[in-house]
Amino acid sequence: MKKFVCLFMVLALSSCVYPYSAEIDESGYKKALVIDANILLGNTSTIRISYLWPLDIGQYVSYDVPQGQVYLEDDTGTIHQASGYYGSFRIPTFPVKDGARYRLTVIVDEKTYRSDWIEPTAPPEITDVNFTADQSQVYVRVSMEDRGQGSGYASASFEEIWRFHTDFTRMYGYNEGSNTVYMLMAPDESHIWCWRKTAPNYSYNINYSAVDGIVKDYTIFSFPRSSDRNHQEYNIRVKIWNLTPEQYRYRKMLEDNDSIGGDLFSPEPGEVRGNVYCESDESERVYGYVNVSRVATLDAKLNNQYDRWVAPKSLIEIPPAEYKTYYENGFSPVEQMDSAEGGTVIGWGLGRCYDCVMAGGSLEKPSFD
Repeated sequence: MKKFVCLFMVLALSSCVYPYSAEIDESGYKKALVIDANILLGNTSTIRISYLWPLDIGQYVSYDVPQGQVYLEDDTGTIHQASGYYGSFRIPTFPVKDGARYRLTVIVDEKTYRSDWIEPTAPPEITDVNFTADQSQVYVRVSMEDRGQGSGYASASFEEIWRFHTDFTRMYGYNEGSNTVYMLMAPDESHIWCWRKTAPNYSYNINYSAVDGIVKDYTIFSFPRSSDRNHQEYNIRVKIWNLTPEQYRYRKMLEDNDSIGGDLFSPEPGEVRGNVYCESDESERVYGYVNVSRVATLDAKLNNQYDRWVAPKSLIEIPPAEYKTYYENGFSPVEQMDSAEGGTVIGWGLGRCYDCVMAGGSLEKPSFD
């Protein structure tokens, strides 16, 4: 009997497999609007609108981006207009009214979509931002406490400002007329030190509902000790705002599906309807969340005690016959280096090696938003 079963399985596995095309009703498919808005009072707010499409509608579709009008209003009648394009909108910082409620309006395809009226919630208090390091990384850690006022769920983001130096000091110049390299009268130190600023376009979702409203030393960010953030002065501004449990669930689904672990069988963000609706057609399905919250912020500064700068090896040796070609492509003679054939030569490097402005920096220290 066992032999018969095994033989049957082999025959089944080795039999021909014919392609199967499911019959799909192409006339009734319908895209749905998704509204994802993060209204942070006292800060620049972001709104993203997009379409949610069926997984397979059986025909070619142009995946267009919603275009329309977006604005925020409070219950006293004040309107704050959003600006943007390609489904991404921003509302600049505006005066906050105590006790006011807010709702978002999106007008797309001649239909009006609105959020519920939302009363802003207080964020957890940021009690500390500190730094630690191991042999290779620097860690930015945040502590916070909601004192029984929060929901147990929050989002966090940050901005960075730091001062860095170039890899090399330029000590030579190039004369196009004579195709020669010459030593400068003094090293060019005008663009050795610069400032850089970033504001990563993502946020961290934090679930602290099981720890009595107290979070201690949560690692929000890390960077290598060899990073140019460690050259002299590093500043970070951490922002935290409250989420409802439903908003946390929605954002966690987005996060999970956007990570490596997300796959075809992961829960879809569209499974959570959210707090938006179509005023023009109450039967139309709309997805996403509009979050309105006050924001807690705290700044911290790190000097260069964790610096582990690695001497670069990015200069190259160039034959005199190729000086002009390399110069026209953004290279310049920088300083002496060991030649591959013995002795020393003048090494050439790209602008970012000796000019911090060309490396994306600014001579003036920027400020946080």
